[in-house]
Amino acid sequence: MPEKFKEFKRICQGAKLEKQKRKKDWWHAAPRFISIYITWILVKTPITANFVTLLGIAIGLTGLYLIFLGSKFTIILGFILLYVYYISDEIDGEIARYKKQTSVKGIYYDEIGHLLFQGSLFFTFGVSLYNITSNNLYIILGFLSSFFLLCIRVVRKICFVATSKSSVAKIINKKDINPQESESLKGGFKLFKGIIINLINAFSHTMLITTIFFIGYILFIYFDLLWILKLLLIIYVFFIGIVFIIFTFTKFRSLEKDIIKVYNSINQ
Repeated sequence: MPEKFKEFKRICQGAKLEKQKRKKDWWHAAPRFISIYITWILVKTPITANFVTLLGIAIGLTGLYLIFLGSKFTIILGFILLYVYYISDEIDGEIARYKKQTSVKGIYYDEIGHLLFQGSLFFTFGVSLYNITSNNLYIILGFLSSFFLLCIRVVRKICFVATSKSSVAKIINKKDINPQESESLKGGFKLFKGIIINLINAFSHTMLITTIFFIGYILFIYFDLLWILKLLLIIYVFFIGIVFIIFTFTKFRSLEKDIIKVYNSINQ
């Protein structure tokens, strides 16, 4: 073990914290603040990163199932388990980096977990609202929101899939793309665009979505404000749908640059 906790944190979180600062992913700050202290304890045990990943997936899906049941007690317990899942999603990577256990299987487990979780999150909220209201509309809204959320994830991964194609090297060699071209926007508009993109990324991230709906459920459970919960799901199906359309369009325009960036990072 490192003698100083700061050095331990640098090993486990250094690259992630730099990326968080660079991309302004502030929504990751809370789980990472908590996870590092749990990781400090777990690295002293035989527990592996893959075990934490699989356990976290099980905890997250259990949390969704409890919300799915729809009683006030199971809803609150379910949300607590969801936050445990988000923390575990940081812990597995920290253990892997410290113990040098990064593996293809670990990445695979992690990706499967994200797919299962993102594909179930809104649908769970929709079924939960159906259990409360007996209105089939909320199942449909939940399904659509989950579908759009998964579609966003697929579009994000397209450049990685395209980079693996054997013909992409020929395409890249013919291109003369200056990475500075993407920096053409200047001044206040560039700042405004960055803020908007950051907010869109934040409010389409599962942890912030979970927090927003947790507040909605608390307002329903203790203040009988069910309309807020209904409104949240309606707003989100339009929000996630619009984000998917915009993201698909912008990704199409920047796809070649993204592929070249991934290709160059792999072949450096």
